[in-house]
Amino acid sequence: MNQFIIIRDYRPGDELFCREIIKEGTMSTVNTAFFTGLTREITLQIMIFASAIMFIFFGFPFSVCLGSIPAVIILMYIFIWLGHTYKALEMTQDVNNIPRVYMSSEYTGFWVAEVYEPYFMTREPHQIKYTVMTERDFRALYPGVSETQHQKKIVGTVAITRSKDSLDKAWLRRMAVNPKYQRKGIASVLTDEAIRFCNEKGYAAIELVTSECHDAARELYLKKGFDLKQMYHKQIFGTIVTIQMYQLILRFRPSDIPVV
Repeated sequence: MNQFIIIRDYRPGDELFCREIIKEGTMSTVNTAFFTGLTREITLQIMIFASAIMFIFFGFPFSVCLGSIPAVIILMYIFIWLGHTYKALEMTQDVNNIPRVYMSSEYTGFWVAEVYEPYFMTREPHQIKYTVMTERDFRALYPGVSETQHQKKIVGTVAITRSKDSLDKAWLRRMAVNPKYQRKGIASVLTDEAIRFCNEKGYAAIELVTSECHDAARELYLKKGFDLKQMYHKQIFGTIVTIQMYQLILRFRPSDIPVV
């Protein structure tokens, strides 16, 4: 039996699954952000500074002062975890009301990737080759396939909203794929569907923001034709813990609407 992953429009009742996928995707980069932070020069400086303060001003033995190093590392992990937790909560707030946030205008949209699998799975997802396609193509190419023959589960999301700065620019948001189903081409087809939608609606460009923790996603967007617009550091905990952000843009045509 063929196993498919179908890209379709949001339907009422998808919220719970979408919220879990987006939350899981956000929290999955905690360790990457942590190890990236450890390699920053400022992290070493803080460790040395903390040890020096304890040794010079408080007179602690040198061996005790060295104990500040793991303390700094633990605190850094806690701050990064808290930052990601807050971000996950923030991101899932609008997912609780997808119809109002993403489906209230013909120029916005929300799509999910839904896997069609047998009711009794004998292999793990990473062992299976899935056919990923849009619902339109699925209906056209496999008209005889009955949905009742499969169990279905949402494993990916993506959304398009209108830019607050320019009415003819779109923002690609809420890209997330269940880790068990990554590297199956889901994000690629989700991105293609979002690009097709924006082209159809007459947008001049699509913009998005990704981070240094999402190298694979950034490479995918660049392959799709996105260009780097700007880079900046986002503060997680002051200037001590920051993350490199990349704002990308895909231009279809010159913008003819003034910035508002």
